[in-house]
Amino acid sequence: MSNRYSQLKEKLPVSSLSDEVLLAFRMLYDDPLDIVDLAQDISELALYPERLEESYRKEWETYVLKAMAEELKTRTNIGSAEFIELVMKQVEDIRTQNDTYQNLLRQVHHAKSINKSENTFVFPSPLRQQLMSFLLPITTIGPSDGKK
Repeated sequence: MSNRYSQLKEKLPVSSLSDEVLLAFRMLYDDPLDIVDLAQDISELALYPERLEESYRKEWETYVLKAMAEELKTRTNIGSAEFIELVMKQVEDIRTQNDTYQNLLRQVHHAKSINKSENTFVFPSPLRQQLMSFLLPITTIGPSDGKK
């Protein structure tokens, strides 16, 4: 892990960003050649809304910090204040002018509303169902009394 990434992780409160701002940052630093397809991941939230809070958000935070560390490394010709202004403008442009962002954000909001709804039950994934079926019999085993 690079020193700059470690410093950013320690100093930048990325976990306090709203979903809207974090998504804009994630889109700003999106690499179309990356193995992760952001639009595909977000479209899957319709089936697996729990992924937003269970995995995607942390993945986006890490992705943004790593990408920002790389960009800082390449932008040695501008100062910190100019870098901040540049990033702020880019994020604001995405939030106000990018139709893809607006579409993805609607999907994120929909998943978030499902997760927060009190009258909605999210079914476990097939893997979780299989693990529960396998492990559930443990509940029928009495407590260990220390004897063999």
